[in-house]
Amino acid sequence: MPLPSATLRSFLAAAQQAADPRLTLRPFLEAPAIPASRNFALLAIGKASLEMAEQAVQILGARIRSGVVTCVPQRLDRLDPAAHARFADARTTLLPADHPLPTDRNVHAARAVRDFVQSLAPTDHLLVLLSGGGSAHLALPADGLTLDALRDCTTRLQRAGRDIRELNCVRKHCEQLKGGRLAAHCAAQAITVFVLSDVLGDPLDVISSGPFAPDPTTFAQALNILDRSIGRASVPSITNRLEAGARGVLPETPKPGDPVFDRVHTTVIGSNDRVLDALAAHARSVGAPGATVLRAIEGEARDLAATIARRARSMQPSEILLVGGEWTVHAGETRGTGGPSQELALALAIELAGTPFQALVYSTDGIDGPTDAAGAMVHGQTIAQARTQALDAARSLAAHDSHGFFSRLPAQAGELIRTGPTGTNLNHVAVILRQ
Repeated sequence: MPLPSATLRSFLAAAQQAADPRLTLRPFLEAPAIPASRNFALLAIGKASLEMAEQAVQILGARIRSGVVTCVPQRLDRLDPAAHARFADARTTLLPADHPLPTDRNVHAARAVRDFVQSLAPTDHLLVLLSGGGSAHLALPADGLTLDALRDCTTRLQRAGRDIRELNCVRKHCEQLKGGRLAAHCAAQAITVFVLSDVLGDPLDVISSGPFAPDPTTFAQALNILDRSIGRASVPSITNRLEAGARGVLPETPKPGDPVFDRVHTTVIGSNDRVLDALAAHARSVGAPGATVLRAIEGEARDLAATIARRARSMQPSEILLVGGEWTVHAGETRGTGGPSQELALALAIELAGTPFQALVYSTDGIDGPTDAAGAMVHGQTIAQARTQALDAARSLAAHDSHGFFSRLPAQAGELIRTGPTGTNLNHVAVILRQ
């Protein structure tokens, strides 16, 4: 069975189009929600900020009177002179900011964002383009804390297995702009926020730590996260601030119902659910008799493969199974190379070996772990064909070496997906076809 089949490749193209930040934003900028008579201050934050801001400048043109964009440095380095000129005409400043851990230039960018927002007048209208990665881009330590302390705390919490909601709860209470505080800094009469969501369920207070969203979490909850994972003694300066906040010495983040948010109008324009909807529409367009959609699937990639394979085995001929979510890999001390989507693809190849299936697993940001791949395509003969090259799929899976496995695989046995970084992150998707 050659791979990729034309049908499977068409689903990859549909997923890429559905996650494209420019294509996703365009109809919202052209909609009645953006009155033709109104001028804007522009703020773009996150992994997709440069692409979204480029689209805004192209569509709104001279109506953008000023702006600040925090950018992925590598994408900023590749920006062509014509685009630089358009940003200059729009009086919009481009600032590099690193991800996932913030650096000194992130702090510089965050200060520039704060100063820009504080400079707006009550007659202004602020247009905000927000995408995943904004938590790092807006790193501005609270008084008494250092960037090193924030980085250390974040790293410890990640190693302890805390999820993004817990990470951002702590960060919102240790920084100056997260948890609705950026909205509180802004005097503009209206704030329109368009969001690309990288968090399942699209919780506005969690996406990029909710700089323009009310924060339902508290200092006490942040302390509880430390207690359940890394202990207060491991991060003394963070603990001191959180304890002071829990005692009421420090003000809480703005909460739901705070009038500061009466001026904020937020729309989620892209998400994992929307990518799945686009894939379901594509399934209908290629004449599939039915598509089953599994949403918000989370967990260890190899464990999810067994669940997905059980569902796939019950499919009718030519039926399609679409899966979206956030699968993960906890590699421990193993030294293999891979990523969650490649690992899920390898585990599916093992689970569905010898059956009439083919599958693709794709990370929408184009970056699957520390590799140049975005995922992989497999089919029912992948494992058998791998054996002809003395490749042991089970051993590769145990070593979390999915990238090494696929890199050595014969051409017809499977294929790594290489799209390059896409400038956005709408989590992961998988497509399973039964022949």
